[in-house]
Amino acid sequence: MIRHTRPLVLLVAAVVLGLLAACASPAPPSAGPQPGTGPEAAPAVEETGRPKAIVIGVGNDQFRLEGDGANLGVYPLNANITETLVRLTPDYRIVPWLAERWEYVGDNTWRFYLRQGVKFHNGDEFDAEAAKWSLEKATRWQPLIPTTPDDIVVVDKYTLELTTSVPFGRVIENLVHPSYAMYSPKGDPGSNPIGTGPFRLDEYKQNEFLRVVKNEAYWGDAARLDAITFRFIPDNSARILALQSGDVDMIDPVPRDNTAQVQALPDVQLFVSQPSAYYALYFATHDQEPPYDTLTDVRLRRAINYAIDRETIVNGVYDGYAVAAKSLTPPVVFPAINQGIEGFRYDPEKAQALFAEAGWSDSDGDGILDKDGEPLRLVLVSGFPPANLIKPLPEVIQGQLRDMGVDVELKEYNDIGAYYDFVVDDGSLHMVIEGGNWNTADVSFLPYALFCGCNPEGEAILYKRFWVNEEFDQAVQEAQAAVDEAAATEAAVRAARIWVDEYTAVAPIAYIPRLVAARSGIEGFQIHPSTISQNWASLTLNE
Repeated sequence: MIRHTRPLVLLVAAVVLGLLAACASPAPPSAGPQPGTGPEAAPAVEETGRPKAIVIGVGNDQFRLEGDGANLGVYPLNANITETLVRLTPDYRIVPWLAERWEYVGDNTWRFYLRQGVKFHNGDEFDAEAAKWSLEKATRWQPLIPTTPDDIVVVDKYTLELTTSVPFGRVIENLVHPSYAMYSPKGDPGSNPIGTGPFRLDEYKQNEFLRVVKNEAYWGDAARLDAITFRFIPDNSARILALQSGDVDMIDPVPRDNTAQVQALPDVQLFVSQPSAYYALYFATHDQEPPYDTLTDVRLRRAINYAIDRETIVNGVYDGYAVAAKSLTPPVVFPAINQGIEGFRYDPEKAQALFAEAGWSDSDGDGILDKDGEPLRLVLVSGFPPANLIKPLPEVIQGQLRDMGVDVELKEYNDIGAYYDFVVDDGSLHMVIEGGNWNTADVSFLPYALFCGCNPEGEAILYKRFWVNEEFDQAVQEAQAAVDEAAATEAAVRAARIWVDEYTAVAPIAYIPRLVAARSGIEGFQIHPSTISQNWASLTLNE
């Protein structure tokens, strides 16, 4: 069983639909590249003799430094040292990058025509051999694309083919993820990552900082800053104080419960992305023993959906920096999902009617619904992301359901491993609350990774207790396999309709934007909804 070995994209979970069968798009926009990394160098100096450099306060240092998963400066903090073959734009389109074009040639095979004249930071040329080495690294680690190293073939110096082990039309959508970053084989992705990006590695001290400097030989639009230092400041309050005192020039992210405090700071700008993250309840409906099998009744799952006042959550918990959710796919990611399903709005009368239809009423007048002498008590588990980062959302939902006569016990975990041990193995729960972010363009990934019985390991992460049904599995598989965009879209919408409207396996709560703050001298920042696709090369400093 897969437990807490979630694919790389699930912390801030990845799925969109750019759905391309083949692409011959024009040259990439001039906004500059995406993530990257490189070897040591000293900051470039302006004619004034002073480097144009900034410091960005970020959260925890989460880099892997060893093995095939090594990703210093690349994931989840992407410092633009490396680049991918294709790139995800802020409006969730896929554009060519280190691959100028690609095509599906049949038999589960995709052919990539690489950009010529690109140099790694050490001066070596980027070519198909280097691309093959990088893709093999990703495949050995946690592949988002079902393939093996033997399925990656060099056709010629600038042409590469990738064959999937099963029909899989979502190859391009997943290649935007930095787990598929292009490295020079002569570097070490865990200590000296050598990429092609607009910045290259200067210095790294674990849990302290990562500094990158301008790649003067960059193939595209050069970085406008000479250096960026990413300082690790895990404590939210300390990160805000660092911005207030001028110790850092930017903070990423802005703590959601401190938005007003940050906005009140003089000469500080708040950047708000399009919402690409979500929070939702997942309902346990399979392999549940009494009394934890209550939500096998779909009427209760629908009643809970109607009982949640999402607009109050948006305005009260997120100060208006959120949108009431209809599905687990925000419109910026894939608008067809929200257009194709009905979803749920706050309607306490419908909730009460469904509770009553299912046989639950407040027979003793204590404010809690009961049935056959048993009160309606449900266990809600919070732990992904860690519970302390989600607060006070679970408590607000707990209160809203209490107002409808549902007694909710909240269990919280700040250790994700312990959370999944409990959820997967224990089962003494009715619901979990989780959040995720769409970091790739594969709209099938989230349902596949979490709930689908079609997962090749036999079970998705939450399959045992949170599986939907065979019809859902079939739709997810069709969305994954289809090379034709229209067919993939139709299947993805059908899966979402089953997921939300019909089987009602989830209760979508809110779509959440990314929040970043910077002092007023920072210019050129274009916030990307997905942190791992942020372009830092457009930043400049106006002093």
